[in-house]
Amino acid sequence: MNKKELKAKLLAELRELSDKAKTENRSFTADEQKAYDEKMAEVRKLTAEIENEEREAELNGFSSELPKPEAGKEERKDETFIRATADNKGLELRTDMKVGTSSSQGGGYAIAPQKFYDQIQEIIQKEALLYPRVDKIRASGSGSLGIPYESVDASDAEWTAEIPSDAISADSAWAFAKRELIPTDLTKLIKITKKLVAATPFDIEQIAIRKIALKLMQAYEKAITVGDGDGEPLGVFYASDNGIPTSRDVSTTGTGTGVITGDDLIEMYLKVRPQVRKGAVWIMNTAILKDVMKLKDKDGQYLWQESLRAGEPSTLLGLPVLESEFAPTAKTANSYMIVLGNLDYYKFAYWKDIEITIANESFAGKNQIGIYGHTLADGCPINPEAFARLKAVYVG
Repeated sequence: MNKKELKAKLLAELRELSDKAKTENRSFTADEQKAYDEKMAEVRKLTAEIENEEREAELNGFSSELPKPEAGKEERKDETFIRATADNKGLELRTDMKVGTSSSQGGGYAIAPQKFYDQIQEIIQKEALLYPRVDKIRASGSGSLGIPYESVDASDAEWTAEIPSDAISADSAWAFAKRELIPTDLTKLIKITKKLVAATPFDIEQIAIRKIALKLMQAYEKAITVGDGDGEPLGVFYASDNGIPTSRDVSTTGTGTGVITGDDLIEMYLKVRPQVRKGAVWIMNTAILKDVMKLKDKDGQYLWQESLRAGEPSTLLGLPVLESEFAPTAKTANSYMIVLGNLDYYKFAYWKDIEITIANESFAGKNQIGIYGHTLADGCPINPEAFARLKAVYVG
């Protein structure tokens, strides 16, 4: 039995324990609680091991098996361009995508568009947590993009007499403001030797392309999470009047600096506007999640609910939890620990498709091939009421 099968078996046993207690309308017995805790600990351990193994395989440039050698590989010249574009479903290849060489190139080469598309989709599935959930906008032109947002809500409607004594007054409160998104360069260059290309029994260029796509995607994720908005997107963990202001902060109430309580999470839950709360997700680092997973309600049941279905996130107070490696880890005073928010209200604009350029001649003097990745993008949260952020404070 492999690790995934063992995890599925343990999850089924956990569900059986939980269902039995619910059916009998009672809490766990001491023995049941002990068994539940032990099985849950093993599930978390297996989950971490499985994710680490998959991540390590991806970072090493391989999936579950080595790429096959490319038959009849020929010396390739000059440069070729491979482009993918982003929309609300993630990264996708345009139907009109052009793959080929420029007029100055003597005889470039192209990598199959579908193969590149499949690689990008695989990376998104394994690595991207926040990016697939944000609202993506295709921008045009070289200038900035103004994103309108509701800065002041309209006043409430009023009941009136059939024939009002005075004329019905128009609303004077409702107002809109605009945030500017600016095209910002995101780049990555990897160089590999021609000897490595020739001597390696698998397609090292394809591995390098995957690595660049992975690094660009990780840069998206990190910026959406903790970016400061200066030459990069504005992240949800960064306090700013241009994104999520400090008025959306919730302070910890546990005894000690950065000690999280169940009441803190409930306060965050209720701070998010009800109309958008249904689509909200929790965002936190593993170091913070470790504390959250130990929280229990008054009946001794964990607030954290492990997912019982493969591919679905676990939940906290009924909302999905995204475990981000880029979220803050500090539990010191005034540090941010958790964000709860609806990422439909995070706008991510891109002016240029993700572009991969393979350059054979530029580094020929050093017997190297260069592989570039480049795009233009920016992003920020646009509705503060769709977010709440937990801040660590000292409580004696």
